[in-house]
Amino acid sequence: MPVAPSPGAPNILLISIDSLRRDHLGCYGYARPTSPRLDQLSREGTRFQTVVAPTTWTLPSHVTPLTALPPELHGVIVPTAQISSSTVSLAQVLQASGYETAAFVSAPFLDAGYGFSRGFDLYDDYTAVAGNKPQAHRAVNSPKLQRAFARWFEGWIERASPRPFFAFVHMWDPHLDYDPPPPFDTLFSPDEARAESLSARTAVAVAPGVLARDIALYDGEIRYTDLHVGMMIDLLESHGQLDRTLIVVTSDHGDEFYEHGQTGHRKNLYDETLLVPLLLRYPPAVPSGHLVEQQVRLMDVAPTILGLARVTTPPTFGTAAPTPFPAMDLSMHFVDSLGASRSSPPAFADLNGEQAVVRTSLTKTHAWLHPLRDVEHYDLFADPEERRNLWEVDSAVGTSQLQVLRD
Repeated sequence: MPVAPSPGAPNILLISIDSLRRDHLGCYGYARPTSPRLDQLSREGTRFQTVVAPTTWTLPSHVTPLTALPPELHGVIVPTAQISSSTVSLAQVLQASGYETAAFVSAPFLDAGYGFSRGFDLYDDYTAVAGNKPQAHRAVNSPKLQRAFARWFEGWIERASPRPFFAFVHMWDPHLDYDPPPPFDTLFSPDEARAESLSARTAVAVAPGVLARDIALYDGEIRYTDLHVGMMIDLLESHGQLDRTLIVVTSDHGDEFYEHGQTGHRKNLYDETLLVPLLLRYPPAVPSGHLVEQQVRLMDVAPTILGLARVTTPPTFGTAAPTPFPAMDLSMHFVDSLGASRSSPPAFADLNGEQAVVRTSLTKTHAWLHPLRDVEHYDLFADPEERRNLWEVDSAVGTSQLQVLRD
């Protein structure tokens, strides 16, 4: 039986924008105007500078922020896996705490059959999900998602529901294929100079013109998605719910453009696909114009939401998992005297159980597993693009990190 929510409990809108690189947003320093509404959200709330995803593909990387468990504990690391029925989700915790819950998703990997629907009063995996993978890659989903969310939200308003809402919206359009509708398909001109630089880094024969076009189209997809995020925010504001709603925007992974010899994602664990944005807005508790520079993890999103909503975390939720570095409530970073003095835990990432990474704010060690091989170690302060493998030169720090991966 759900309990009554805490007095003044916020609504919660969690938006995940698939395949969104943090460094293609203006608020993260990108020169192109791809994200005016997300940039505004950043100015009105808090931006986390370095957020590490648990992997670089959609299914397991969404299980983590919705359960506060890393892939090695939630176990969903292959396309045929499902979320265990014993795993408690963020939606279940909020539903039991008196929230009205709804989700609107747009990718086959978020199908209810994987177990994502548990805890949601409404789980819409049909309005904006194409029938098969090729169709999904070509689909334009943002308008459908925005309209589906709007219909549900306006129904919540009309019913004058006494229960706050938790809505999860998964937006797919920045994902391959890069095919935004007009005029977003020509909004940005191909950057030939960047494409030349990127193609020169790899032994793969990449035509700079093709690469430059793909980057421009990818940026157009982001701007198109940003428009529809803005429409959802405007809808909240038009009904007087904006400042009563905790808005969280993040992603599951990025996409690479041959920075390390590949395109797309689910190929490796370098930062261009591993680091994601994280923006929070909620004026009663989240400071505006605030920047958190310490490294955090996508795994920390759920306990942060529960903390800001003043919902007691049950002992069965992910933060109680048997791991030395469990998920944590990031709202401590809103108090400078606490957040600035606390060291960040290392972040771990896994790809299909075959590759693994341990990352700190200054260093990163990557290895292939079973057997352990092809170790790479990077000094992220001196080499943020991960181009100079120091494993053979100075492996002292890397060795200690490698031991963590072995364990």
